[in-house]
Amino acid sequence: MRVHGFSHTGTDWAAITAAGVAAESIEGNVQPAIGGYRLSRRIGEGRRSVVWLAQGRQGPVALKLVDRSAATALAHEYETAAFFAHPHIVKVLDQGRAGSMAYLAMEYAAGGSLAGHLGRALEPRKVLALVHQAALGLKRLHDANCVHRDLKPANFLLRADGTLLLADFDLVTAAGARDPAARPGALFGTPRYVAPEQLEGAPAQPAADIYSLGVLMYELLAGRPPFRGETLMEVLSQHLVAAVPPLPPSLAALQPLADAMLAKDATRRLPDANAVLERTAALVGASVPPVTPAGPSGKRWTP
Repeated sequence: MRVHGFSHTGTDWAAITAAGVAAESIEGNVQPAIGGYRLSRRIGEGRRSVVWLAQGRQGPVALKLVDRSAATALAHEYETAAFFAHPHIVKVLDQGRAGSMAYLAMEYAAGGSLAGHLGRALEPRKVLALVHQAALGLKRLHDANCVHRDLKPANFLLRADGTLLLADFDLVTAAGARDPAARPGALFGTPRYVAPEQLEGAPAQPAADIYSLGVLMYELLAGRPPFRGETLMEVLSQHLVAAVPPLPPSLAALQPLADAMLAKDATRRLPDANAVLERTAALVGASVPPVTPAGPSGKRWTP
């Protein structure tokens, strides 16, 4: 299978250079270079993108590549991530175009993503620490009255020291904004983590992010997602109507937190990242930072 001219079964240098990318000879090996970054190996992919580990002048970076049809959206993602700069948000470094592609350079998170930690139950204290860090990054958006809309394991990255980073800002929107494409049945985000009201076409609110984070927390605690099915429709219907399944007995003390994050009715759910932090702070021995709605120089984010 190919996405945007890249082979997903191996390194296809020819396809990359054919797309208009200059090739450089590095110690006798030919490696493609995009915007001054030498591609090393593919490390991820998204709906419309491929992410490569690359070498820049200052060291390794993660280089997100899209074709020209998504260049404007990628530039907007760069501006959004730069605006919301925070210790728990991935740092963006550069963006531009090269040949038929556009690129976004960001810090390389050597610990990979939380997707690599699924399929087994993690130690509860570690999960709570991860959820707390996730909420710290998410708080930066919620304080500005914005919604991420695509919280999932692949969008939480880990630095080598274990610091958790929120990534992928291409679906960020202002809270309450009605997307012209939003209608009952339309899907924004990832099916396993999408909030029920989003499936019903409601305007995005921070509580939708909390639902997605609650699904991830449950999955990390129990080693399995709370809502499963053989088909996409089975999973989505469970988001709409199924009760939150009980956590294993040894984790019963965390059931109230899971229930509060996964309430079907958004008005009964923890409303935003600040509410999550109030719950997790005592559990991990941390404090809750103050609300900071504005960005650099007092500016506010605009879509």
